[in-house]
Amino acid sequence: MTTTWEKKLTYFAVDTGTTNTTVWLMKDDRILRESKHPVGVRQTSIRGDRELLESTLRGTLRSLSRRAPSPPRFVLAAGMLTSQLGLLEVPHVLAPAGVGKLAENVRMKSFARVSPLPFFLVPGVRIGRAPCELSEVAYSDVIRGEETEIVGFQANAQPRTHGAPWLLLHVGSHSKAIEVDARGRIVRSASTLSGEALYVLRTQTILASRLRDLRSQELQKSFFESGVRCSERYGLSRALFMTRLLEGNSRYGQRELYSFLLGSLLASDLQAFRSLGFLAPRRIRIVLSGQPNLQLAWRLMLKKDYDVKVVSPEVRALAFLAGLREIVFASSAYRQFQAGIAGIRD
Repeated sequence: MTTTWEKKLTYFAVDTGTTNTTVWLMKDDRILRESKHPVGVRQTSIRGDRELLESTLRGTLRSLSRRAPSPPRFVLAAGMLTSQLGLLEVPHVLAPAGVGKLAENVRMKSFARVSPLPFFLVPGVRIGRAPCELSEVAYSDVIRGEETEIVGFQANAQPRTHGAPWLLLHVGSHSKAIEVDARGRIVRSASTLSGEALYVLRTQTILASRLRDLRSQELQKSFFESGVRCSERYGLSRALFMTRLLEGNSRYGQRELYSFLLGSLLASDLQAFRSLGFLAPRRIRIVLSGQPNLQLAWRLMLKKDYDVKVVSPEVRALAFLAGLREIVFASSAYRQFQAGIAGIRD
């Protein structure tokens, strides 16, 4: 499905995650300017209000508007901005879900505290019924933002994602394995908290004295692989404490300790995804996106057994933006907006 839309449009696109928000000023499918901020819904959860998120968006949209070649007409948004911790909770759609189901459930809404422009909000995808029952929790999941990325990868046909099942492995604040069928629909997924756990372990535990202020996230391969093996053999909690024991050796620096810690955490993710059947011994194509340091770590664990395509942050951003256009411009909410504008002109 390739959506057509009115050309010569200036608009904004927003991707809000757990820890970061990116705003793009767009002209059709071209990026004119980009603004990224270390503000996400984690702060909303911790602070108990949306004030920081709203003020960040308000200031960014105003600043980019002053640099726009023509007045922006609307805002396209996906990710955690559409969650309970964002600006407005848009209910998840139930898997299996492709671009058609996502487009049917796009919401249009204005937020006076942020901007007078209308926002078009893309829903996330739920695997399993809500509310989640204890008996079903292992096979339940929710995603927001990655569904848009998946639609964009398929619209751009880069990397190759047409005609066969494939797996998106998105690694960041959360690690997510998302299975896409041959029809381009999200059929199931699994998420972990490893990125957030890594941050907390580095900054809020006994490990903080050596790992709070990372000078580099470059991996030391042998320490990373040792962390993986120790976690697999002795369990995650014991492997995490082993990092504390290694601190006492003056020959081991921050890079070695961080690599061991990361290996310990990601081994637990790998076990979870394998147990749930996402990484069964079969030749499924894996598209690996997200934070570059975590991509490198995952590639080390997967490259011997799987066909892995690593995509750069730039390619991932282009896929996200393409997915926004594909979903929103196919929605009835956007068609109604267009009809309203046409009625005003007439």
